Amino acid sequence: MLQDPRIMNIILTTLIGENAKDHYVLTPCEWIDGRRSDMLYTPIASPTDALPPVIVEVQNVVDKYFIRRLIKYCGHIIDKYQVEPIALTICIHAARREIVDKLSDTPIAPYLKKLPCDSWAQSHFFLSETTLSNFLQPPLPPMVAVGYVLVKQQVSLIGLEHRDDPTVQMMCEIAKTALDHQIQHEVQTVDVLLDVCKHNRDHYKRMLEALDEDGHDQKRLRQYVNDGILYAETCILKYSTQGSSSLMPAPPDLPESVLPSRDRNASTNPLRRINAENRKTDLEWANDFVEDCKAKKTKMNWKMSFLPFFWAFCFLFCR
Repeated sequence: MLQDPRIMNIILTTLIGENAKDHYVLTPCEWIDGRRSDMLYTPIASPTDALPPVIVEVQNVVDKYFIRRLIKYCGHIIDKYQVEPIALTICIHAARREIVDKLSDTPIAPYLKKLPCDSWAQSHFFLSETTLSNFLQPPLPPMVAVGYVLVKQQVSLIGLEHRDDPTVQMMCEIAKTALDHQIQHEVQTVDVLLDVCKHNRDHYKRMLEALDEDGHDQKRLRQYVNDGILYAETCILKYSTQGSSSLMPAPPDLPESVLPSRDRNASTNPLRRINAENRKTDLEWANDFVEDCKAKKTKMNWKMSFLPFFWAFCFLFCR
């Protein structure tokens, strides 16, 4: 939500003034030490003391360890732009006592507080559920509405008391649009998992069929097993090289609310079906042997014919 230009303008005009509106862009905020801050807004022109960089951090618990990390972020900003930034911390859950004791009022806005920031930021503003609590009478100031939605951490308007506020509605619409893309990605992931599972299920059924139909002849069964191994190795290779150097882990449990897309087309199973060879039963072999002897008018070789007749008899009557 904080990446949306409308929300950016609300924050910037509150902290700097109307002269900042539409004059800032979202800037990548991954630093040389590998750390990454939440949001960094920088002016389109070169930063100045009048239009400085603005760093926004949304933090669950604000304590001295977070402040130290924020100081490092601001140090990186100063190194890059040669201008001290303005910092805004939005506290979601709680602030530790050592932080609360240092809060002071600011003329910028009554629902904001200030924290000391000597030599590492022009100003460090603090916003939390506590600082907002006395300013939630409608109509909500836009910045109060932004803080209210972020602090409440609700996924829909239904869970928000001030759901009729236009800024609250706008933020929820922004969140919904972002989630729609994420949900679509999850649906596509489910579809792929379902395809793999169905292909494997059908392949196991074919293996059982081959076992039942071919008896002790394991040729077709071995072919099915080899195909299954090849398919599994292909999946492992594909997904292990897709953004990771390790083998694909076991599929995660999917939440009950995640369903496959209804309009998905059934995919073609890449695992082949192997036709069974035409094998004669013992009785069929014996019958063909007798008929062949009759046709050729040759004398019956009982030593050669006794064995298949014996096994046919055992198969039929001794099971």
